[in-house]
Amino acid sequence: MNIFHLYVVVVALLLGLFSVTTNTLPTSKDVPSIDKDTAGEIKQGILIESDENEDGMNGVAEGKDGTDEEDENTESVDPPFVHTKIIRMDKVIPEENDMYACAGVSLSTEQSWIVGYVPLPQNESVDAMTVYGCLEEPSVSNTAWSCNPHIEKTVCSGPSSIIYSWSRSCDMIGERKQQVLIVGGAYIRDIVLMVHYKDGDIQDSSALELKLLSGEYTETDAHYLSRYYSQFVDPLCDEKLNDLGRLLETIQWQDESYDATYDYEESSQQLNLQDNRIGTSFDETYSSSWGYDPELVQDLTWPAPNVNLGQVTGVDAKPDTGDVFVFHRGERTWQLSDFDENNIFINGKERGPIEADVLLLLSKRGGYIKEKAGADRFYMPHGLTCDYNGDLWLTDVALHQVFKVSGKTFKTEMTLGEAFVPGEDHHHFCKPTDVAVDKATGNVFVADGYCNKRVLKFSSNGTFLQEIKAHNKGLAKSNFKIPHSLAIVESRRMICVADRENGRIQCFNTITGDFIHEIEKREFGGQVFAIAYDRVLDVMYAVNGLSERIPTQGYTLDIQTGEILETWAPPQGFQMPHDIAVGPDGNYVYVADVINEGVFRFLREDNNM
Repeated sequence: MNIFHLYVVVVALLLGLFSVTTNTLPTSKDVPSIDKDTAGEIKQGILIESDENEDGMNGVAEGKDGTDEEDENTESVDPPFVHTKIIRMDKVIPEENDMYACAGVSLSTEQSWIVGYVPLPQNESVDAMTVYGCLEEPSVSNTAWSCNPHIEKTVCSGPSSIIYSWSRSCDMIGERKQQVLIVGGAYIRDIVLMVHYKDGDIQDSSALELKLLSGEYTETDAHYLSRYYSQFVDPLCDEKLNDLGRLLETIQWQDESYDATYDYEESSQQLNLQDNRIGTSFDETYSSSWGYDPELVQDLTWPAPNVNLGQVTGVDAKPDTGDVFVFHRGERTWQLSDFDENNIFINGKERGPIEADVLLLLSKRGGYIKEKAGADRFYMPHGLTCDYNGDLWLTDVALHQVFKVSGKTFKTEMTLGEAFVPGEDHHHFCKPTDVAVDKATGNVFVADGYCNKRVLKFSSNGTFLQEIKAHNKGLAKSNFKIPHSLAIVESRRMICVADRENGRIQCFNTITGDFIHEIEKREFGGQVFAIAYDRVLDVMYAVNGLSERIPTQGYTLDIQTGEILETWAPPQGFQMPHDIAVGPDGNYVYVADVINEGVFRFLREDNNM
């Protein structure tokens, strides 16, 4: 624990001593009273009072950042280095029952961490608040407006993502309660607050406070502060974490769940038991100067001995159960003579698809085969990705195609590309290698591939959106040289590319495609075959290729600095590690090895039972 973190704890404890502890939401007495006689105007079914704040933006206020004063009746227990952005329904009168209103705020160009959310409902008519991050600008209005959670464009002008939801029975942040989010700058700039009113004809100035940490602070500091502002997800919420988009439809309103004060010390002790599931302290989990204890070792009990595989090219874990999908080539191997000079698979139709079930689901416990599929469908399997819904995205380099396959029925739901036809336009691929899916937008990224030098972005329905090329560092490495693997870092809005033969990792903004940063190390030995992001530890895992100078091994990398925190490999060594994946709880790391024709599982030594 560094000095900043100790200071946070001390400040939080001192503030807790001088604040009044309550288990209920702030009442209407905590929010300034409203003059109900003020005249207003009708806007899309909502009566909006015409008064404006001093800054000219109805629904927006700021506090503790030197621009505007906070409500004098709102009691604050903020550490001095946190500033508050307030989004308010400024004298809104819904005309009917069961209506929604939205108000928005545009953040500054300075990057900040959202470390806390404080909902301030003014009356009992307010039974839910939802905060959206708008992924395109301009997205917000200076006054409140009528909106609909089922019609995305009524909330933001472009794609959006729910970043926080509160109701009278549920309070959650993203998909993990302790997740923090970067906003401002090149990240999310526009924030929208949606309020649901169960009763109409009641004037309301409910608000929500965003607690922001800016300046020379790190994500480690943000996580410390998020503990002060956050509480645990209620079990009722926990069932809905994978379906936040339908939260407002399915949640059952009960009693109030927001606790206006939070005991930092007690929650830290509990979180060390619940969130840090690899047996490390909080400092070790989130600090980029961990004093990192490697101890990532092979689990020799997994998979089961009767699992027979061919060349294993893809591996990923299901987000709900942690069971593991494996993509392999059965009896077929990739030979240099399989493709002609135009990258066409020679005699593909005559040779036919692989007869074996090339897609397996292995149990998290024991590594036994639970399900198998894929016989007579694929010609040269390559990439496998399991998205946030549990569906699969598969690439076949012989077919030059990408397939979306149901993770339950294994039926093909979408196909991108033309069978056996390579190409370089936006409707064709040339030996595509991997896929990544952005949970925030549903957008699909395809690494393309062995003969093209690009990453293509598509919408969730397969519409082409964007082409991403390598960041130019000079003539020697001006292009991707086999973009072989992809990983999305959602908290930073980054899509990272393993540029295999250039021996580097390049990361880009998922929305704009702009270059963000690069990780290139001599220790990679000139190749990076695959990468995977661990959101629990906030690290990137990578595996290299064969090298005369460097062992073939795995790397744990600091996502911000690129520092190598550890290296690891099975006792017998890798032959050609081809893909890498992380289990949903962060406990397990999986590596597919083409030459060894198997999948290795690694775990923290403390978990090696």
